[in-house]
Amino acid sequence: MKIMDNFFEIVNKQCRLVVGMMSGTSADGVDLIAAKICGCGRETKVEVLKTQKIDYPSLLREKIVKAMGKNSKAREVCALDFELGDFFGNCAKDFIKSNDLQVDIIASHGQTVYHHPRSDEFPTCTLQIGDGDLIAAKTGVITISDFRIKDIAHGGEGAPLVPHVDYMLYSSAKESIALNNLGGISNVTYIPKGASEGDVIAFDTGPANALIDLATSKFFKASFDENGKFSSRGRINRKLLEILKDREKSYIFRSPPKSTGKEVYNADYLKDVFDMKLNAYEVVRTLVEFTAWTIWESYRRYIIPNGLDRVILTGGGVMNKTLVKALRRYFSGCKVEIAKDWKYREAKAFAVLANELLCSNAANNPKTTGAKLKAFLGKISLP
Repeated sequence: MKIMDNFFEIVNKQCRLVVGMMSGTSADGVDLIAAKICGCGRETKVEVLKTQKIDYPSLLREKIVKAMGKNSKAREVCALDFELGDFFGNCAKDFIKSNDLQVDIIASHGQTVYHHPRSDEFPTCTLQIGDGDLIAAKTGVITISDFRIKDIAHGGEGAPLVPHVDYMLYSSAKESIALNNLGGISNVTYIPKGASEGDVIAFDTGPANALIDLATSKFFKASFDENGKFSSRGRINRKLLEILKDREKSYIFRSPPKSTGKEVYNADYLKDVFDMKLNAYEVVRTLVEFTAWTIWESYRRYIIPNGLDRVILTGGGVMNKTLVKALRRYFSGCKVEIAKDWKYREAKAFAVLANELLCSNAANNPKTTGAKLKAFLGKISLP
């Protein structure tokens, strides 16, 4: 009974201290953020207190990358679910202890190892591992996780979910803005000036770091193109670029709502590219150009006709100077800037989504996910 009394006490608070945890499709580690969150809905105020990035040990990252592959085995993914839950729990526990935090709730997105949007051949499904029960048990803190399932239960794709938070925190009466996260996958939230939430457009544009990372790993044994150091040494192979553009047209031409993932942008996507025996720097540079083009082409079709004043970049891709430079060239008529909170925007977003659940607020946006109705997101794990 005591734990339920504690839970309802947290529910009735005006302000809560929430630890948000996020691990994206790049699978390089877990972002943690401690935030004081007051209020609900459009009245929400977020004060970031502490942040930390914890890299995955190399062996654990190898297991995650393998679990994302088409040859992964159920037994291995099941075991990894528990291993990651334990890892997340230890990360949160150490983060809380080292910063002397009195935490009300932990919000964990988990690690996506599979995401399949709707198709004629296969039902919509998604899998985020690193179970919330394991985190709650390890930390002794109520944990909210598994945010995507309820949206799918109501006919959506379970993604993107961040647009609800983007609208709450970033909407403007004066500017039409696009927040673009450059993780493994590129996703955009477009908020027209003076918009209602129903006016928001959000979707995955395609790859961000996913294909670039594959190439740097193959050619240079590096997990990513740090600061664009590899791509900056190559030139664009126009023939290869056109091949990639043609390959991507079916997704580009598909109108939002839509989502995608590493189930598409994996080694199979580039198998014939690697077989061409091209200059390594040239391949990486062309993949950067292709990535920038997919983002631009998506905006050109689905966003820019509605008016656009600013593009705000977040996610690890902002560190790739070649990619950012290419995007600024494509968006020459629009201001492109890097967000101050580019590292931790998504961890903060899931902390806010957990707060919304405690406020009894449905937090998906049916227009962006394709769901039939609004839904309460997240599962509650007691210690």
